[in-house]
Amino acid sequence: MPLALADRLTEFLDRAAYVYKWPLYPLPETWNTDRPRPRKAPDWMEAEQRSAKRWHPDRVRLTPDQLALLGAERREVLNQRLAQLEAHGRTPRVCLYCLNPVGQQSARSFAAARAYTDGKGWRVGADRCIADRLSKTDPMHRPGWRWVLYLIRAGHADGVVALTHTDISQHLDEYELQLDRVGHHGGFVALVTPEAAGRGR
Repeated sequence: MPLALADRLTEFLDRAAYVYKWPLYPLPETWNTDRPRPRKAPDWMEAEQRSAKRWHPDRVRLTPDQLALLGAERREVLNQRLAQLEAHGRTPRVCLYCLNPVGQQSARSFAAARAYTDGKGWRVGADRCIADRLSKTDPMHRPGWRWVLYLIRAGHADGVVALTHTDISQHLDEYELQLDRVGHHGGFVALVTPEAAGRGR
């Protein structure tokens, strides 16, 4: 199948899945795959830590917070993308994304995200407010999130704004994977409530 035709077919299926809430993949219970593993420290760092624990047992040690590290990486990518857009004289174009369980309205989440983007001076398209209801599924099983990734990959949006990191995923390994996906497509993720402040949600 020609590449252009395949891209158009993928766009059509993603749009249809978002509009009609069709699952594009089997649900997680039937989807057999290994979940991404958290990042592991290099061997030499582990050897140093073991040595330090042995010879300096009284020293106070702080364990790195994975969520704080992910937040720092996300902000670094965000600042880089914004600097690139500013260098080209472009105003960032973003889509708004929220994850609301069935029975809850997404208007409040979108209002907070839109107030955030208005304060930054970013542009939000008329059809760029995307919500998902499948709260307990892998992000790649949600038609709305897949549509967000398509918009960024196709160049229709420069990034996505969400209320907190839990809108993307409550699981840090999945959250990290989605940050990598967005960054791989040349986009950024902005959060109204940063990672460290959004723990209690």
